[in-house]
Amino acid sequence: MIAALLLLAAAASQPAERRPVDVRATGDDALTQRLSDALIESLGSARKLRAADGDDKTGLSLVILGNVTPKGDRFGYMVDLVEPGSNLSSRRLASMSGTCREAQMARCAADIVAKAERKVGG
Repeated sequence: MIAALLLLAAAASQPAERRPVDVRATGDDALTQRLSDALIESLGSARKLRAADGDDKTGLSLVILGNVTPKGDRFGYMVDLVEPGSNLSSRRLASMSGTCREAQMARCAADIVAKAERKVGG
């Protein structure tokens, strides 16, 4: 009985498994690639999500839509959080857009990942 309670307590204290996320971009310019790299980096410190690796099954994706748009020292972005569906379709869980300063790319990526985590829940 005590052993069962200890096992139950140990299981309850373990953090939930982080869900793998693939980062993709439909654009190919340097600024879009920098945002993609920053998103992958930010997933490293996320609580509920992590960057997908080669062994992961297809899961969630953060998709940067089009090229990131430069606007002086800022840039505009549109990022969708999608989950694969059946028959090659995807289900959009969230759509995020905004502007950020280029000098604050890491902070912007962390904010996007935080919004994605809130949409995933759990």
